Amino acid sequence: MSLPQVIILNGCSSAGKTSIARALQELLPQQFLNFSLDTLLDGLPCSDLAQLQSGAAVQRSGHDFAQLVRAYHYALPGLLQAGCQLMIDNAWCERAEKRELLTELAGYRVLLVGVHCDLAELNRREQLRSNRPAGLAAWELTRVHQELSYDLEINTEGISPEDNAKLIYKHIQDGCILNGAIDTLAHLNMLG
Repeated sequence: MSLPQVIILNGCSSAGKTSIARALQELLPQQFLNFSLDTLLDGLPCSDLAQLQSGAAVQRSGHDFAQLVRAYHYALPGLLQAGCQLMIDNAWCERAEKRELLTELAGYRVLLVGVHCDLAELNRREQLRSNRPAGLAAWELTRVHQELSYDLEINTEGISPEDNAKLIYKHIQDGCILNGAIDTLAHLNMLG
């Protein structure tokens, strides 16, 4: 079995990506570092992070969310070059961000997984969380899966993170072909 070097879990906020990532880390025979955008955001001053999580604008001078996303993307090749295998999860909604992410990962074996969930369930989960602004998942839902060719798609509604992790692991064990990231990047580059 040949493991990917990177497993991307892309889906809306509250879709269950981080829970799946944690369950999958335990299943995989080699160590994968779960490095999400939230990992980077946790390095912000606490008051700035609280503002972001509430949906308010960060007032501190020098805050630039787009810069943080770029920094996250640029950190990924460094972690891979150091020998880490990565599991990354986020909601990539903008074409430029998707292109930048996949450009930084070009040349690595990437498993691109689409994580889906029904809007009513996303809204229910979002209401239970204290660290996401209301309506974020609904806004992301129309954008997050656009222009992406996934190697595997899963649904988290009524399926436990552990069972979804088992589906992903079985897909890897069955010798999955890793074309999603390559095909998506070619398509995004063609669109300009």
